[in-house]
Amino acid sequence: MDNLENKLEKSFIWSALVKFLRFGLIVSNILVTLIAFAAVIARSLDYNLLGYEEILIICAFWLYMLGSAYGSYERSHIKADIIVIMMKEGLLKDILSLVRDTLSVFLGIVFFLWAIQLFQWNLINDQATPVWRIPVIVGQSSLLFGLGVGSFFHLVYLYDGIKRFYLIWVKKIQFNDKND
Repeated sequence: MDNLENKLEKSFIWSALVKFLRFGLIVSNILVTLIAFAAVIARSLDYNLLGYEEILIICAFWLYMLGSAYGSYERSHIKADIIVIMMKEGLLKDILSLVRDTLSVFLGIVFFLWAIQLFQWNLINDQATPVWRIPVIVGQSSLLFGLGVGSFFHLVYLYDGIKRFYLIWVKKIQFNDKND
Protein backbone atom coordinates (compact mmCIF):
# COMPACT_ATOMS: atom_id res chain seq x y z
CA MET A 1 0.00 0.00 0.00
CA ASP A 2 1.50 3.30 -1.10
CA ASN A 3 0.56 5.80 1.59
CA LEU A 4 0.78 9.57 1.79
CA GLU A 5 3.63 9.40 4.30
CA ASN A 6 5.80 7.39 1.87
CA LYS A 7 5.04 9.83 -0.94
CA LEU A 8 5.82 12.84 1.25
CA GLU A 9 9.06 11.35 2.57
CA LYS A 10 10.36 11.34 -0.99
CA SER A 11 9.57 15.03 -1.45
CA PHE A 12 12.11 17.81 -1.02
CA ILE A 13 9.94 19.77 1.42
CA TRP A 14 9.41 16.80 3.77
CA SER A 15 13.10 15.89 3.91
CA ALA A 16 14.12 19.56 4.25
CA LEU A 17 11.69 19.97 7.14
CA VAL A 18 13.05 16.90 8.92
CA LYS A 19 16.65 18.08 8.36
CA PHE A 20 15.72 21.54 9.68
CA LEU A 21 14.20 19.97 12.80
CA ARG A 22 17.31 17.85 13.41
CA PHE A 23 19.63 20.81 12.85
CA GLY A 24 17.52 23.06 15.08
CA LEU A 25 17.51 20.43 17.82
CA ILE A 26 21.28 20.11 17.71
CA VAL A 27 21.88 23.87 17.71
CA SER A 28 19.37 24.66 20.45
CA ASN A 29 20.63 21.77 22.57
CA ILE A 30 24.22 22.97 22.26
CA LEU A 31 23.19 26.54 23.09
CA VAL A 32 21.19 25.51 26.17
CA THR A 33 24.11 23.39 27.38
CA LEU A 34 26.73 26.09 26.74
CA ILE A 35 24.67 28.85 28.36
CA ALA A 36 23.95 26.72 31.43
CA PHE A 37 27.63 25.73 31.65
CA ALA A 38 28.72 29.37 31.33
CA ALA A 39 26.28 30.36 34.08
CA VAL A 40 27.69 27.71 36.43
CA ILE A 41 31.27 28.79 35.73
CA ALA A 42 30.37 32.48 36.12
CA ARG A 43 28.69 31.81 39.46
CA SER A 44 31.65 29.85 40.76
CA LEU A 45 33.91 32.78 39.82
CA ASP A 46 31.50 35.31 41.42
CA TYR A 47 30.90 36.89 38.02
CA ASN A 48 27.47 38.30 37.22
CA LEU A 49 26.20 36.98 33.90
CA LEU A 50 23.40 39.50 33.65
CA GLY A 51 20.43 38.49 31.52
CA TYR A 52 21.65 35.06 30.49
CA GLU A 53 18.25 33.65 31.48
CA GLU A 54 16.61 35.63 28.69
CA ILE A 55 18.71 33.93 26.03
CA LEU A 56 18.52 30.57 27.79
CA ILE A 57 14.72 30.60 27.91
CA ILE A 58 14.48 31.38 24.18
CA CYS A 59 16.81 28.50 23.34
CA ALA A 60 14.91 26.21 25.74
CA PHE A 61 11.57 27.17 24.17
CA TRP A 62 12.89 26.31 20.71
CA LEU A 63 14.54 23.10 21.94
CA TYR A 64 11.29 21.93 23.51
CA MET A 65 9.04 22.78 20.55
CA LEU A 66 11.46 21.46 17.92
CA GLY A 67 11.68 18.28 19.99
CA SER A 68 7.91 18.12 20.14
CA ALA A 69 7.61 18.45 16.37
CA TYR A 70 10.37 15.89 15.79
CA GLY A 71 8.73 13.51 18.25
CA SER A 72 5.53 13.83 16.23
CA TYR A 73 7.47 13.09 13.04
CA GLU A 74 9.02 9.91 14.37
CA ARG A 75 5.93 8.99 16.42
CA SER A 76 7.93 8.87 19.63
CA HIS A 77 5.94 11.59 21.39
CA ILE A 78 3.94 10.84 24.52
CA LYS A 79 0.59 9.34 23.62
CA ALA A 80 -2.26 7.73 25.47
CA ASP A 81 -2.13 4.29 23.91
CA ILE A 82 -1.34 1.84 26.70
CA ILE A 83 -4.62 0.02 26.01
CA VAL A 84 -3.88 -0.17 22.28
CA ILE A 85 -0.41 -1.58 22.96
CA MET A 86 -1.77 -4.37 25.17
CA MET A 87 -4.59 -5.37 22.80
CA LYS A 88 -4.48 -8.14 20.23
CA GLU A 89 -4.52 -7.17 16.57
CA GLY A 90 -8.02 -6.66 15.25
CA LEU A 91 -10.86 -4.30 14.47
CA LEU A 92 -11.22 -2.82 17.97
CA LYS A 93 -7.49 -2.08 18.20
CA ASP A 94 -7.55 -0.34 14.82
CA ILE A 95 -10.63 1.70 15.83
CA LEU A 96 -8.93 2.82 19.06
CA SER A 97 -5.80 3.76 17.10
CA LEU A 98 -7.93 5.92 14.81
CA VAL A 99 -9.62 7.56 17.82
CA ARG A 100 -6.20 8.26 19.35
CA ASP A 101 -4.87 9.73 16.10
CA THR A 102 -8.03 11.82 15.64
CA LEU A 103 -7.69 13.23 19.16
CA SER A 104 -4.01 14.02 18.50
CA VAL A 105 -4.95 16.00 15.39
CA PHE A 106 -7.87 17.74 17.09
CA LEU A 107 -5.86 18.78 20.16
CA GLY A 108 -2.88 19.76 18.01
CA ILE A 109 -5.07 22.06 15.94
CA VAL A 110 -6.70 23.57 19.05
CA PHE A 111 -3.27 24.31 20.55
CA PHE A 112 -2.04 25.60 17.19
CA LEU A 113 -4.97 28.04 17.04
CA TRP A 114 -4.12 29.23 20.55
CA ALA A 115 -0.50 29.68 19.46
CA ILE A 116 -1.70 31.83 16.54
CA GLN A 117 -3.65 34.01 18.98
CA LEU A 118 -0.61 34.31 21.26
CA PHE A 119 1.56 35.21 18.27
CA GLN A 120 -0.91 37.91 17.17
CA TRP A 121 -1.13 39.26 20.71
CA ASN A 122 2.67 39.46 20.89
CA LEU A 123 2.80 41.30 17.56
CA ILE A 124 0.28 43.87 18.80
CA ASN A 125 1.79 44.37 22.27
CA ASP A 126 5.45 44.34 21.19
CA GLN A 127 6.82 43.04 24.51
CA ALA A 128 10.53 42.59 25.11
CA THR A 129 12.77 41.03 27.74
CA PRO A 130 13.91 43.40 30.50
CA VAL A 131 17.72 43.23 30.11
CA TRP A 132 18.51 42.55 26.45
CA ARG A 133 15.20 43.87 25.04
CA ILE A 134 14.77 40.74 22.92
CA PRO A 135 11.21 40.62 21.53
CA VAL A 136 9.19 38.03 23.46
CA ILE A 137 7.83 36.80 20.14
CA VAL A 138 11.26 35.28 19.31
CA GLY A 139 10.84 32.56 21.93
CA GLN A 140 7.08 32.22 21.81
CA SER A 141 7.00 31.84 18.03
CA SER A 142 8.46 28.40 18.68
CA LEU A 143 5.00 27.40 19.94
CA LEU A 144 3.46 28.37 16.62
CA PHE A 145 6.13 26.55 14.64
CA GLY A 146 6.27 23.41 16.77
CA LEU A 147 2.52 22.97 17.05
CA GLY A 148 2.01 23.70 13.35
CA VAL A 149 4.60 21.18 12.21
CA GLY A 150 3.53 18.58 14.78
CA SER A 151 -0.12 18.93 13.75
CA PHE A 152 0.89 18.55 10.10
CA PHE A 153 2.67 15.26 10.87
CA HIS A 154 -0.31 14.02 12.89
CA LEU A 155 -2.67 14.94 10.06
CA VAL A 156 -0.61 12.93 7.57
CA TYR A 157 -0.53 9.94 9.93
CA LEU A 158 -4.29 10.19 10.55
CA TYR A 159 -4.96 10.24 6.81
CA ASP A 160 -2.80 7.14 6.37
CA GLY A 161 -4.53 5.46 9.31
CA ILE A 162 -7.98 6.14 7.86
CA LYS A 163 -6.87 4.88 4.46
CA ARG A 164 -5.35 1.75 6.02
CA PHE A 165 -8.50 1.14 8.08
CA TYR A 166 -10.66 1.51 4.99
CA LEU A 167 -8.53 -0.84 2.90
CA ILE A 168 -8.38 -3.51 5.60
CA TRP A 169 -11.73 -3.41 7.37
CA VAL A 170 -14.30 -1.66 5.19
CA LYS A 171 -13.33 -3.60 2.07
CA LYS A 172 -13.24 -6.82 4.12
CA ILE A 173 -16.77 -6.18 5.40
CA GLN A 174 -17.99 -5.29 1.89
CA PHE A 175 -16.39 -8.45 0.49
CA ASN A 176 -18.03 -10.59 3.19
CA ASP A 177 -21.44 -8.98 2.52
CA LYS A 178 -21.17 -9.76 -1.20
CA ASN A 179 -20.35 -13.42 -0.47
CA ASP A 180 -23.30 -13.92 1.90
